[in-house]
Amino acid sequence: MTERSDLVAEYLDVLGIEPGPPSRELADELVRRHVATFPFGSVGVQLGDDLPLGLAAVHDRLVVRRRGGYCFEQNLLMHEVLAELGFAPTMYLARVLLSGAEHPPLTHRVTVVEIDGDRYLVDVGFGPQGPTAAVPFDGEAVGEPWRRFRLGQTGPSTWTTYGGGADELAPMYRFELAPYGESDCELGHFYSHRHPDAHFVQVLVASTLRDGETRSLRDRDYWVIRADGVESRRIDDPDELAAILLNDFGLRVDHAECVRLLDGRTRRD
Repeated sequence: MTERSDLVAEYLDVLGIEPGPPSRELADELVRRHVATFPFGSVGVQLGDDLPLGLAAVHDRLVVRRRGGYCFEQNLLMHEVLAELGFAPTMYLARVLLSGAEHPPLTHRVTVVEIDGDRYLVDVGFGPQGPTAAVPFDGEAVGEPWRRFRLGQTGPSTWTTYGGGADELAPMYRFELAPYGESDCELGHFYSHRHPDAHFVQVLVASTLRDGETRSLRDRDYWVIRADGVESRRIDDPDELAAILLNDFGLRVDHAECVRLLDGRTRRD
């Protein structure tokens, strides 16, 4: 077996997924279980961890050490899993629209696959607002009634991903079907975890998307979001933060690291 096949086999074993031929059902299951198991987050960024891109390093952070990660890590791993399973994925870069900026930078990585002649977006790296299934290019909305996602074509080769509740889906990011390479990801990744103005440098975040529930941490505020309402709490001490990160997100962060994380949030408040 190659290194990639070994790592993907371990990944599938953790998720409890049997490999099979490419299908929409398998893509959906990969997305659903990935976003519920491997937490999205900026813990490594906030702590100043070395965050090299590369399958072995990313697999170690996300699958083995459970440190979490964001799109350049999460979707790199998913891209390699899909490739190993025969999906022939293509990587694209996207512009996040949530800030309202007219022309935001290319700071989001996504994956597109073609199954039986139909294209699907696979994105396991958009955090608490991200898709929970493969999103078809034909405009079909997917997900649960209270958190749904769809794609819309907004230019000759440009697509926008929409998400939200049953009544209104808002634009989240747009991407162009243009060629990109891993060097482009390295640039976006470097900005996202090193530039002082980058979101993940500024904000501590963590999230998992589970069946019927979204868990989301932003700095010292923690939300559990379900169809029937939202529970929230304020985090006041490192032990509480450590317990939430480990028990609610599966993020392995020790007490000293939580002191550093919370101290940064306290100074900012």
